[in-house]
Amino acid sequence: MTVQSLAGLFDSIMRRHHIPGAQLAVYRDGELRELVHGVERLGGNTPVGPGSRFAYGSVSKIFTAALIAQLVDEGEADLDEPIADLLEYGSIPHGHPMNAVTLRQLLSHTAGLVSDHEGEPLRTPSLRRYFASVLRTGHVNAPGTAFSYSNTGYAVAAYLVEVLTGRHWQDALRTHLAGPAGLDLALVRDTNSLSPTAPVVSGHAVNALTGRAEPVEFLVESTLAAAGGIAGSATALVDMGRALLTHADTAHPVRIADPDVLAEMVRHVPAADPFGLADGWGSGWGLFRADDGALWLGHDGTLDGGTCNVRVDPEGGTVLALTTNSTTGLAAWHDLVTALAGGLAGRDRMSVGHYRQPAPAGLPLTTAHEFTGEYTNGELGINIRATEDGSLGFDACNGLTGTVEVTSDLTFGVMAEEHGNVLFSGRFLRCPRTGAADLMQYNGRTLRRVAVAAPVAA
Repeated sequence: MTVQSLAGLFDSIMRRHHIPGAQLAVYRDGELRELVHGVERLGGNTPVGPGSRFAYGSVSKIFTAALIAQLVDEGEADLDEPIADLLEYGSIPHGHPMNAVTLRQLLSHTAGLVSDHEGEPLRTPSLRRYFASVLRTGHVNAPGTAFSYSNTGYAVAAYLVEVLTGRHWQDALRTHLAGPAGLDLALVRDTNSLSPTAPVVSGHAVNALTGRAEPVEFLVESTLAAAGGIAGSATALVDMGRALLTHADTAHPVRIADPDVLAEMVRHVPAADPFGLADGWGSGWGLFRADDGALWLGHDGTLDGGTCNVRVDPEGGTVLALTTNSTTGLAAWHDLVTALAGGLAGRDRMSVGHYRQPAPAGLPLTTAHEFTGEYTNGELGINIRATEDGSLGFDACNGLTGTVEVTSDLTFGVMAEEHGNVLFSGRFLRCPRTGAADLMQYNGRTLRRVAVAAPVAA
């Protein structure tokens, strides 16, 4: 695929989804290609450049995982060592489930922690006090037994970075990783930026149907910055991904950690079954199966007003990353991956690892009313309600709404119109003892039913 054809494809997809600004970086066949589109903020006159910093959202987690990889490489930690052994004796109460949690479980979302926990309001961020408040919250699952995507787990991992390095997490990110690797990174919310040059681009709420866009501010709690608060370019993500390439002639020249340690970090964790999110998970990276069967490493991220996607083919030597400042970026990523797999004029196909949301395959259930109620995971809440026409309504606390149809295999799908008609899949799980469907898996999270909804009056 020529630079010209790739640029034309990229630009057309960005325009189709009304995206104000975006970057695409592709490393393939030993060559880096950087493409840009649009402006950093609607109403402004600053065009997007290769060095513009976009909010990474959850892709920030690959950097926190890289800091842990460095500590493992230096012999300061072991992925399967209980984190209680890294802390002062008595830091975790006796009998608390956190005593059994390991670094591998934190990084693979199998530690049983809630998805989001903001902690106590503080004048300045304190991961030590944040960790203490996490200890006062309940676990979703027993450690090591199931996958449930957890920003909280990465905030705890960042606290352990502070304990082991003696530095604030953001200082360790700058001195141990960003600086030595030459990565121009910033924090979405930080008065002492990792690099004091350009600011982070604005986010935009975009109506997928009309194309109307409004600038919005990115909101990330300071204690959750390690999970979703880093910003940078698509090229910086490609540089990170090149560190995972198998062949030395294609890998990034800057060493992040020993290749054997990095290989262990991306090894599939058996307990990690990220239904609705990926085909598997390692210690910091998701696993995504391509149409040609190849297994890619990757991560996706969203914040209110922006999206980010990165993929790495370790054996094939290809890395690509897309950053956008639009809520419709997820739909654009889907179109980009589909177009690359088809190639241009039938040539130079690139089958990229991409998780396609499973559409419900069973027959519609006539007893779907049994699933109504409120399901929670920490501060994440979803309400399943009966509607007047007999269907089920879906209302998430993040504003996502829709109608769901539960099928005989207990799966369902929710179409997100505000994200460009992206399908999000979920499923209910029955308790083996009671048969009640008291658990919901949605977008990689496990939520527990806490209340049964009242029936709709006739």
